[in-house]
Amino acid sequence: MFTVYLEWLPSAGGLDRLGLKGLILPAFTLGCVFVAAHMRIVRSSMLDVLDSDYIKMVRAKGMPRGTVIWKHALKNASIPIFTLFAVNFAQLISGAVVTETIFAWPGVGRLLVDSVFVRDYPVAQTVVFFAASFIIVINIVVDIAYAWLDPRVRIAG
Repeated sequence: MFTVYLEWLPSAGGLDRLGLKGLILPAFTLGCVFVAAHMRIVRSSMLDVLDSDYIKMVRAKGMPRGTVIWKHALKNASIPIFTLFAVNFAQLISGAVVTETIFAWPGVGRLLVDSVFVRDYPVAQTVVFFAASFIIVINIVVDIAYAWLDPRVRIAG
């Protein structure tokens, strides 16, 4: 609709040729899949946290609403959000393969597809290895972030 009928955005090409206009559709395609799930988890986590006793105590002390939400509630509600991010990250990587192929975006996903088509298996294995390593690193970072977000979760040592 945006490329064929309205002619507002380009349908294919990289950032170097098209500028930021070439980034809009691929970014929207990758991001729109996860928006609803993240909105639901943020809402339900915030409702659970805002109903807890320590939030009621902070409100009773007279703290401003913004401080209560941003400083006290969101930090404790962010643990499920980080968990969902770690789970969805693998899907984002695999979605980037398809998105880069469809929009002719030069990237690692398109490199993977092109290397499979020409049967260049060492390149395909390397891309898969680095993608898996990156997912493992993201999961470790999220687990370490739990200790920072929630003082009850600590790393044993």
